[in-house]
Amino acid sequence: MSQTHAFVGCYTGYEPGQLGWVGSKQPGEGILSFSFDNADGSLSPTGKLTRQDSPTWLEVHPNRRFLVAVHDLSHHTGVPAGVGFVTSYEVRPDGGLEKICTRPSGGHGNTCASFDRTGRFLLLTRYWEGGISVLPFDPDTGMLGDVTSRPEHTGAGPHKLRQASPHPHGIHGDPKTDLVYVMDLGIDKVCQYRLDTATGQLSPHGELILSPGSGPRGINFHPSLRVAYVNCELDGTVVVCTVEDEKGLLPIQTVRCYPDDFDGRGHPENLGKGDFWGAEGCLSADGSHYYYICRVHQSIAVFTVERGAGKLSFASRHALAANSNARNLTLDPSGRFLLVASQDADCVECFRIDPGTGALELAHTQDAPCPADVAII
Repeated sequence: MSQTHAFVGCYTGYEPGQLGWVGSKQPGEGILSFSFDNADGSLSPTGKLTRQDSPTWLEVHPNRRFLVAVHDLSHHTGVPAGVGFVTSYEVRPDGGLEKICTRPSGGHGNTCASFDRTGRFLLLTRYWEGGISVLPFDPDTGMLGDVTSRPEHTGAGPHKLRQASPHPHGIHGDPKTDLVYVMDLGIDKVCQYRLDTATGQLSPHGELILSPGSGPRGINFHPSLRVAYVNCELDGTVVVCTVEDEKGLLPIQTVRCYPDDFDGRGHPENLGKGDFWGAEGCLSADGSHYYYICRVHQSIAVFTVERGAGKLSFASRHALAANSNARNLTLDPSGRFLLVASQDADCVECFRIDPGTGALELAHTQDAPCPADVAII
C-alpha cells in the first residue's frame, strides 16, 4: 500500500444560487486534505482544512514541493475589476499546507494556473476580464513575484451569452519550447505567445482559429508524441493538433465527445447555457487513452489514442454521479486511477483505469462540498 497526499479545492464564498454555473447548495471552505491510497483508490480525510476563497484550480510545481491555488473570484460576488489573487503553499510531510505568500494576479476569474517548462514562471488566466498574467516563481522557496506581463484579448463569438467578450479559460506552456497556449472560450481561438524566460514577458506568436461557437477551454500534451488535445466546452468536442516547435498548433482531427443523439440545450442541469457543456480532459500516463468530461450528460468519454499520429477513436463511456457536472479530472501519480471533482454532486469520484482498454471502474466516492479540482502529491 502506498499513501500519497490529495488536496481538493472547493468553490467557496457564494450563496446557493448566486453563481449561475454552480448547482451545489453546499459551499466549501477552501482546500481539503486527504490521504490517498493508490492500491485501492480510497481517500481518507486528514481533518486538515486550508481556508481560501474559491480555490478552483490547484497546480503542483514540477518539483512537487509546492502547491499553487487560484482564487477564482468573480464580479458575481462583488469583486471589482482588476482584483484577483493567487496563493502558494508548501506541502508538509503530514499532508498539511503551509502558506508561503499571496500575490495579486492582475484581475479576477483566475480559472487556470500552470507553470512554464522551466518552473520559474506561473501562467494565469483572467476569465472575466479577457486577459492573462505571468508571475515569477522561485522554485527554491515557493515565493511568487509581481506580475511581469498582462496581455489582453479582444473579440467575441457567436454565442451571445457565453461569448460576448474574450474569456481565456485555460493556459499552458509547451513542454519542450517557450511557447504558451491560451484557450479563449469567448473568441474561439487558441492564442499563442512566446515567453521570454529572462524577463517574464509574453509576445504574440500567432493563433489557432477554431470553429465558431466551439469555446476552447483547455489543452493536454501527449507524453511522447508532439501532439496536443484542445478540449472545447461549447460544442462538446476535442481538437487534435500536431505541435511544431516554431509554428505551434496545427489541427488534424476534431472528435465529438457526446452521444450523437444527446441534446443538452434545454436540460435543467445545463448551467452552461450552450448546446453542450464539456469540461476538462486528460491523458492516461502512457498516452494510450484520452478522457473528456461530458457535463449534463454526466459521463466521461474514453478515447483510444492512435500510436503513430495521436488521433482519437471512441472506446467507451462511463457514467458519473447523478447531477455531477464535474469540473476537473486528475490522474494519480501511479497512473492507475482517475479522480474526478463532481462539483454539483458534492463528491470526488475515483475510477480504476483498465491499462489495456482504458475503461473506467468506480473504486471510491468521497464526500466533499462543491469540489472543483483535485491535486495529488
